[in-house]
Amino acid sequence: QAESVQTGLAHMAGGEKPPPPLTEAAVAKWERARVDPLADFAGPPPVRAVFAYGSLVFRPGFRFQRAYPACVRGFRRRFWQKSCDHRGTPERPGRVVTLVRAEDVQGEEEDTAARTGIVHGIAYEVADDEWDAVIEELDVRERYGYMRTAEWLYPVGENPAVEEPLARAVVYYCYKPQENAIYCGPESTEEAAAVIAFAEGPSGRNDAYCFALEAALRQHGLPPDPYLTDISRRVRAMQAQARQE
Repeated sequence: QAESVQTGLAHMAGGEKPPPPLTEAAVAKWERARVDPLADFAGPPPVRAVFAYGSLVFRPGFRFQRAYPACVRGFRRRFWQKSCDHRGTPERPGRVVTLVRAEDVQGEEEDTAARTGIVHGIAYEVADDEWDAVIEELDVRERYGYMRTAEWLYPVGENPAVEEPLARAVVYYCYKPQENAIYCGPESTEEAAAVIAFAEGPSGRNDAYCFALEAALRQHGLPPDPYLTDISRRVRAMQAQARQE
C-alpha cells in the first residue's frame, strides 16, 4: 500500500489523475488470513478448538486431542471462493468452500438448516502447548480470502437452533465479499459445478475435493448438506456427458 500511495502522489504532482491503488485484495496476494478485530480468542476460557467445514474435515493437517461433530449458526457453506493455488490455477481457478454470512445470501429457498444459517462440520480440540503453532499454520493455509474469528459451537441434533452452546471455536469465513477479489458469489450450483467438474490445481482435481468433503461429512454421521449434494450431482452429470461427447 505504501508503494501505491507514493505512485499516486507522483501522478498528482504531475497533474495526472492517480491510478486506483493495488490493494492486497485486488491482487489476492495475502500472506495470511485476516483476523477479526472484534473476536475474543482469549476468553476466559480461551478458544482451543477449530471448526472444520471444508478440506479440514477430511485433511486437517495438524495434531488434535479430540474431534467431534458440531455446527455453527449464522453462516452458509458455499463454493463461492476461487482457488488458484490448490484446486485450480490463476488462468483457470477452481472452487473451494467458504462460509458466507447468512444475511449475505439472498433469494435461496432451501432446507431449514440453510435458511436458518446452520452449517455442520467437525470441531477439533487442540492442546494448549500446540495451539499457537496450529493457528499460525492455519492462518497461512487459509490466507486467500478468509478471516479468522471466534464463534459458538452447537451440538448436532434434530433442532440445533434451540440447543445450548458447547464451546467457542476458531472459524475461518469469507472476508468482506465486496472487497474480496477471489469471492465469486452469488454463483448458482450449475455455474459452480461447471467449474468444479473440470478444474485442477497443485493439490489435485477440484471434483476430488468436492467428493471427499461430501463423503467425509457422511462418514462422520453429519446431516446431508442439500447444497453440497446438488453440486456433487451436477458435477457427476456434467462429467458423464463430457465422456459421451
